[in-house]
Amino acid sequence: MLRTCAVLFGIFANMVLAPVIARPQSVGSPTIIANFSVLGMNGRIANYSTQADKVTVVVFVSTRCPLSNAFNFRLNSLYTQFSDRVQFAVVDSNANESLEEVAAHAKAMEYDFPVFQDVNNSLADLLGAKATPDSFVIDRHGRIVYHGYIEDAPNPQRSKDPALRMAIEATLEGRPVAKRETHGRGCAIRHARGTLD
Repeated sequence: MLRTCAVLFGIFANMVLAPVIARPQSVGSPTIIANFSVLGMNGRIANYSTQADKVTVVVFVSTRCPLSNAFNFRLNSLYTQFSDRVQFAVVDSNANESLEEVAAHAKAMEYDFPVFQDVNNSLADLLGAKATPDSFVIDRHGRIVYHGYIEDAPNPQRSKDPALRMAIEATLEGRPVAKRETHGRGCAIRHARGTLD
């Protein structure tokens, strides 16, 4: 199901979607991302510590964005491969996508990972995420070592740069991330009323 949806969404995205470019915030700055909280599909708060002796990967997704959905299968594959050594936070920050919608979408996609809601866009604002999909790798010291796309093409057959996978592998091995920033294309995150777009 995931693989079929990825191909269909990739084709649709290339045909009709006018992409938004997510501008990465500065990677390698002295700012430490110590911890953050997101809302689980069960209505309970989940707390993450980025200094829990695990690499942290945060990925912003959307139920409605074709470009975000084009990466569902590949994101699930990353989780399956690395979840024993990496803590994943897959987050929906769109104010126009309800908790019920996000939960139903996650169930339909048959994800192996949990999906969380970012209430009032607090995590997106903290990390500087502007669009979906957008991904971050945070090392064991709470430093952002990668920000950008999951891969360089919505269509997996055209992808040549699995940047998120490479960043995860380098960080796990204690090596510098070769490509620390990439410019992801996607759909603008819809902010909650009263917050800045």
